Amino acid sequence: MVKPLFKWTGGKNRLLEKYTNLNFFPDSSEFDTYVDLFAGGGATFLWVANRYPDKKLIINDLNTELVTMYLHIRNEWDTFLPYYEKYVKEFMRGDPKERKELYDSYKPVYSFEYDKYDPIEISALLLVMMKTNFNGIWKNYIKWNNRYSTPAGTMTYKEGLFNVGNLIQFRDVLRRAEVLNLCYSDVVIPERSWVFADPPYRDSEKMYSDQFDDEDQVKLSEYILKHECLYAESNKEIGDEFWNKLYPSNNINYLDHKYTCGQGDSTKHVTEVLIKNYGNNIQKQPTLTNFFS
Repeated sequence: MVKPLFKWTGGKNRLLEKYTNLNFFPDSSEFDTYVDLFAGGGATFLWVANRYPDKKLIINDLNTELVTMYLHIRNEWDTFLPYYEKYVKEFMRGDPKERKELYDSYKPVYSFEYDKYDPIEISALLLVMMKTNFNGIWKNYIKWNNRYSTPAGTMTYKEGLFNVGNLIQFRDVLRRAEVLNLCYSDVVIPERSWVFADPPYRDSEKMYSDQFDDEDQVKLSEYILKHECLYAESNKEIGDEFWNKLYPSNNINYLDHKYTCGQGDSTKHVTEVLIKNYGNNIQKQPTLTNFFS
């Protein structure tokens, strides 16, 4: 299976087995188009692309820098690849301290001097920096011109991190897809769609360029429910039964998960929700009460 190109905070890469056990994947006869409203690092749409090779894919994210990079990979491959290989060669040199210095030297280039470069080269630089940053977090600080500016990671990576073979496979998935850079509410949902929403989680530390508050979560649920389609949403349960006010209770599934905190062995346990209007005939389906008991 194709893997995401980089670590992405909040990504679903390690939840595949748990989602499968909760019947996340509908029967192929139930939909024609998969719509990912908050695509992010792409773990979920890669699952779908692998499992349903003949289905139409619509991939959306509000992050313009990220989507521009995806489009350059998809549409400008012959130009993108040499730039990517150039930066990989640079970032493979030296010890971790020297690599961090190199990373830091490129941050002002990316943030303030990007318009002096071929935009495709800037996207290639962004990909290499995202592969080597701190814990997959997307930061765009005001002091860095509101552009990508996440600090460097440990910089102890090996060459396999930059595998071109997986990048080619990722490109091929993008070539199957319609790739959009819109607010989720502007995405047109075709008939017979399966819509997945993975917005910024409730009660999360600010690690995204745009943060959802509870009012935004309500608006998203209203947008989803007004469409006659299969839908699924992932988020976080914080014990106030917020989701029961937005969705039918029998559509809400609970699962335990843990996230790595920082660049060590520290973990944070959370209760996630997977809300969906299909495949809920699960034996002993978890409810909020029996989940915690």
